[in-house]
Amino acid sequence: MKYQYNYSIITAILFTSGILIMCSLYTAIPLTSTFSNEFDISPSLAAMNGVVFSITYSISCLFYGIISEKYGRIRVILLSLVGLVVICFSIGFVNSFYSLLILRGFQGIFTAAFSPIAITYATETYPSSKRLTALSFISMGFMLSGIIGQISTELFIRQFDWHIIYFVLTVFYILLFVLIFKKIPESPNRNPDVKILKFFTSFKDIGANKRVLICYFISLTLLIMFISMYMVLNHYIVSPEINGNAKTAFFVKFFGVIGMMSSVFSGRLSGRFGVKRVLSTALTICLLSIILMGLITNILIITILSIFFVAGITFAIPLIISKINMIVQDNRGFFLSVNTFILFLGTAIAPILSVYLFSLQHNFSMFSLIASIALLATIASILLPDDEAII
Repeated sequence: MKYQYNYSIITAILFTSGILIMCSLYTAIPLTSTFSNEFDISPSLAAMNGVVFSITYSISCLFYGIISEKYGRIRVILLSLVGLVVICFSIGFVNSFYSLLILRGFQGIFTAAFSPIAITYATETYPSSKRLTALSFISMGFMLSGIIGQISTELFIRQFDWHIIYFVLTVFYILLFVLIFKKIPESPNRNPDVKILKFFTSFKDIGANKRVLICYFISLTLLIMFISMYMVLNHYIVSPEINGNAKTAFFVKFFGVIGMMSSVFSGRLSGRFGVKRVLSTALTICLLSIILMGLITNILIITILSIFFVAGITFAIPLIISKINMIVQDNRGFFLSVNTFILFLGTAIAPILSVYLFSLQHNFSMFSLIASIALLATIASILLPDDEAII
């Protein structure tokens, strides 16, 4: 008997899972100074916990597409949650920074399972009329975790020891395991005979789908722009030009949630105007918003512009996935896994870029550099084939 999918419940669970699982990345960002003080190390060394996580996360994203094709999409997500429960519980007891680095590396490996598998699962099991909306919710969950993870950590460490954060995550991951096990059916697209080594031979397929490289370039820019914008914006708000404080920066970041939530309309808009047109518009909004942010000193207008910027980014992520799905006819799991790897590679590049950004003397120069990335992404989106031209 064929399983009847309850798409609303599945989407809600995947959305919530995206927030909580990706919090493994973002909860550690506000802890850099805490690690520096507790382990008596330099801030640059303390920041390595994020770099190690990002590297293992990005590389692992490449392999989960074919692994889940062989063993089952939901089964692999459930096994990764078991790994996260063990790792997060262990981090709760860690008292050595180098032990923390090792555990954070493994945490990145297990965290990486969700995003490429959830995206592939949605493209495989959802009807075309619901697919892009589901991808928008999943992508919005990833982006929301960037704000919720950092804010929750900042609130927790004011009242409790930092270890408690990982015990809380442990409880959440146990609950997610039960919820996914009971409510989300396995994908019918499973190939037990597929060889894991096929992943490496799949790279030759990129040669037959060269247009997907444009999508990959755009994906690479998205989280670089998102993370860099908030780094520069925080610096700008507390500068003499704005004369704000940390609380002001906190609320500006919080209002970014509004921009993220708007991405749920990307499915309807792209259905009416086309994926390429909506994608180019979203990136153009990012470009104009980041330029204006560097020219304006009114905090209310800056907040509104940051909302538009975030909306453009969160619109673009599911639209790129949809475009890849249109361009590629075979081996989509591989191409989507590579896209996830490239997308989150931006989380490792952004901190490196920030070193150069903050070496610039003027805030407008910092915003202009991010704007130049947005300009390249916008031009790339224009070079994509029209939706009607893809067979």
